[in-house]
Amino acid sequence: MTTTSYLTILSSNYLPKALALDESLRKHHPDAQLSVVFIDALTTDEAPKLEFAESLGLDFLGLTERELLDLATAYDLVEFATAIKPLALKALLGRTEHAFYLDPDTYVMTPMVELGPELDRSEGGILLTPHFLWPAPADGELTEGHMLTFGVFNLGFCGVDRRALPMLDWWWGHLKVECLYDPLAGLFVDQKWMDIGSVLFAAGVLRHPGYNIGVANLFERPVGRDADGIYAGTPEFPVRLFHFHAFNAKTPDVLTTRIDMGIDARSDAVAVRDLCHEYAEIVLRHEKALPAPRAYPFASDRTGERLGRQLRRAWRRDRDAGIAVPSPFVAAEAEAFAQWRRRAWKGMANVALSDSAKSARLVLPEEYDKMRAKFPRVINGLRSRFAGGSGMWGSGRH
Repeated sequence: MTTTSYLTILSSNYLPKALALDESLRKHHPDAQLSVVFIDALTTDEAPKLEFAESLGLDFLGLTERELLDLATAYDLVEFATAIKPLALKALLGRTEHAFYLDPDTYVMTPMVELGPELDRSEGGILLTPHFLWPAPADGELTEGHMLTFGVFNLGFCGVDRRALPMLDWWWGHLKVECLYDPLAGLFVDQKWMDIGSVLFAAGVLRHPGYNIGVANLFERPVGRDADGIYAGTPEFPVRLFHFHAFNAKTPDVLTTRIDMGIDARSDAVAVRDLCHEYAEIVLRHEKALPAPRAYPFASDRTGERLGRQLRRAWRRDRDAGIAVPSPFVAAEAEAFAQWRRRAWKGMANVALSDSAKSARLVLPEEYDKMRAKFPRVINGLRSRFAGGSGMWGSGRH
């Protein structure tokens, strides 16, 4: 049994970045092996074969094929990949003492010597990295208010040992049905749940500023370079793990394509640019050596028709209501799914109406309360029809 294992989860189009991660991990931890779970491979036999990293399919998680296909229907690619994180970590703990999850677009820059001791010191066998370590400037591009939407911790990294098994079961209990990007419901896939889980299960917080550093926290961890390499904040904190969030290797002078912000003025722009070019060169080298990535198999049904977000939500709503909804990925159920899909506009309209009502309640709370007092039967009827009388439709303000 190994002492420390590393894990990442991805679809095949992200494989060049995962191979860059694997290369950087082995450079600084020569005995380490990265386990790669492919969400577009139902079995390990279907997963791409890798030279150094361990290639795993979804069968590694211990779910039935039908359970996996239902998850792939209910969730889009990002939701699916983040939902299975606790299951993959739990499976990994069956053969290792420490399991560390790393997003496929992270990059190891120096030996991560703090991880094992910090995880051992944590009360609950859980190690997390916050987005911010210090108060954010009120006039910054990203503020503490953003964390109310995205969560306190960046789950592009986490570490667990076997003391965390109850937390992983709790986390999966939510993520198997509630791993959603749904700001109106206060959900941001797996991350917001860990705001709660970190308290319930006594997580440890890794306060070394060189871990999980990226565009969101460069303002507080200005990157510089000295004779010993690149550091975050001050030379005593080497950059250990850099997170290239939404980075396009073909445009290496742009740190992220997701946020309209440049490199923080307090950072050494040359050091960050050099780092981006180093990473881009490795990603492009792997991209060139690989065949063209296959299309994500769960993006469309068996007829090739796309499964949009609203359709998935309507499918999930019917399933949660106890309706035996057919699968878009099972040949024997193709006609039944086509028939369900033709009727699904009603469920999609209900989802849209529910979202509109939630938005109105948030934006116009006094007007909503007046309408509820004046027309209680109408409002309660809508609440029951569209939301089952719970959540944002409830009687109290949340």
